[in-house]
Amino acid sequence: MTTYLLVVNPKSGRGSGRSRAEALRTALGADADVEVFETRHRGHASEVVAERAREVERVVAIGGDGTLNEVLSGLMSTGEGPETLPSLGFLASGTANAATKAFGFAPDPAGAARALRDAAPRLVDVGVVTHAGGRRPFLLWFGAGYDAIVIDALNSTRTGPMGMLGLARGFPGVVRAVHRYPAPEITVRADDHRERKGASMVLANVAAMGLGSTATPAADPHDGLMDLLTVPRAGTLGLASLWMRMMVSSLAHAHGVEHVAVTRVRFEADGTVPFQLDGEPVGTLPADVRVEPGALRLLLA
Repeated sequence: MTTYLLVVNPKSGRGSGRSRAEALRTALGADADVEVFETRHRGHASEVVAERAREVERVVAIGGDGTLNEVLSGLMSTGEGPETLPSLGFLASGTANAATKAFGFAPDPAGAARALRDAAPRLVDVGVVTHAGGRRPFLLWFGAGYDAIVIDALNSTRTGPMGMLGLARGFPGVVRAVHRYPAPEITVRADDHRERKGASMVLANVAAMGLGSTATPAADPHDGLMDLLTVPRAGTLGLASLWMRMMVSSLAHAHGVEHVAVTRVRFEADGTVPFQLDGEPVGTLPADVRVEPGALRLLLA
């Protein structure tokens, strides 16, 4: 009998997280030993997963991409390797749900239960950021500068699933935030020893980003590398053009964007530059990022 810990943010998805967790518990059936844990505050998922990681075979995050990141943080904080850590699954119940598209997670409880029964745990790379606030892992992407400003503006206005309607609702706030942002220059030193400068940086572990956009088709969470995209300074119209390129092709194919695969990166800035991880604002530069190849087993169908 497989043991599961379902870690659910009950407030996610306008309160649907709790019902989706119960539906998944029921769908997993009598062949699974399932415990549901509801988080009560930010960081709670990390705390409970760190405590319970050695007691279960599988942990499933139920919520948004932020909940998945918290569960990831709890697993990584144990210092254990993938051979002893429980495998990680995800059932989306948030607003952006970028991880669902990036990894092909089933979007509904019944489908997730079927996928989990047949899932083959697969090793995936994890990015680890060290900054003034401590250490934090990410599974999807790291973004500094414009990327973090846009994410923060959208997060402040979202009230439901962040589809095109949510983007349209938040667009005026995004324009205001970008207009106010002074865009200090960011300096990047990667493991190829070449110095790069730009107004925004994206470090992608996966190809798919939020809202159907693409960082670069080359991004592969199983290759031991991450893809660094250096974005030049741009005005509002220039950023809109970059966004359109991300939607129809990829950020890597936008004019002026430089793309290189890396394993270690140092980010510094001349002023205050925020950064985000997996769609959640975290801190400000400077920051050091490294890739931990095959650090976790992800439950993929």
